[in-house]
Order: sequence, then structure tokens, then C-alpha cells
Amino acid sequence: MSKTLPRYQTNGFIPFGAPPARRTMPAAAVNIVKGDALHDNTAGYATNATTAFAATFLGIAAADCDNSTGNAGDKDVEIYAFDEETQYSVPVAANAVITQTAVGTIVDLEANDDIDISDTTIASGAPGFFIDHIDASAAAVAANTYGYAIGHFVSHHA
Repeated sequence: MSKTLPRYQTNGFIPFGAPPARRTMPAAAVNIVKGDALHDNTAGYATNATTAFAATFLGIAAADCDNSTGNAGDKDVEIYAFDEETQYSVPVAANAVITQTAVGTIVDLEANDDIDISDTTIASGAPGFFIDHIDASAAAVAANTYGYAIGHFVSHHA
């Protein structure tokens, strides 16, 4: 079933409805933007450098954190921790407008702030983004060429 979002973000995963609790983690030496998918960089720091879901997925940046001119750990980033209940809206980055047939599929990231609806191959042990609803209304497509997906994260094992 299609939904119409109350607002359209340019990029990033934005909680649809009430956001989950936040936690903090030391940030890698990168610029993190609210809505970025975050991973552990295997040294104990949150980074947005990954462009595919991996077993190191932490959750979504709940606020901006510019640590690009500092050292890893100089600043903490606020994170909506990975859970399987919270729904997010996210722009679709693909070569076609999202359609109702995408509902029920599990997809991967395209970049750290959008999804690829044609990439349904998820790495073993990595989570995926399960599409619950779509928004391909005229307003949605005007805001983002390919519309928006509304969904939640799921644990997925290939």
C-alpha cells in the first residue's frame, strides 16, 4: 500500500513516526550527516564510509557530527541503534521510479544515505532494508526522482 510522506528529505534515513532512543559512539575522522547509515570501522569508531550493509552495521545517524578535521574519537555521534521495529523513509537511488512491486523486498544501500531497489543481494550476516510501503506520488517524485521507500531493517543471512 502506498503512503504519502509528511515531508521529503533530500537524503538519509529519517524515522517515520516516533524515533527510537539514541545512543552515542565515538566517531571516525569523517563528516557524518543526520540520516547516514553507520558502520563500525572495525577499530571501534562509527563511520559512514561503507556503501553496502555489512555485519558491522550500527544504525542511523540521529544528528550531524563533523569530525572530519579531528582525530578518530574526538567527537561522539548520536545513533538510532539498529532495531527491527522502527520504520524509516529513505530516498530511492535507482534508474526507475519505485513501484508497488518493491513492497516486501529486502534491499541494500546505494550510498550511505539511500537505497538501491534493484540490489536484493545482501551479504551473509548483514542486515537489509525491508520495504513496507512506497511513496511515488507526484510530490515524492518532484522531491526525489525515483520516489521514497518506507521500511524497516531486518537481520538477513544469505
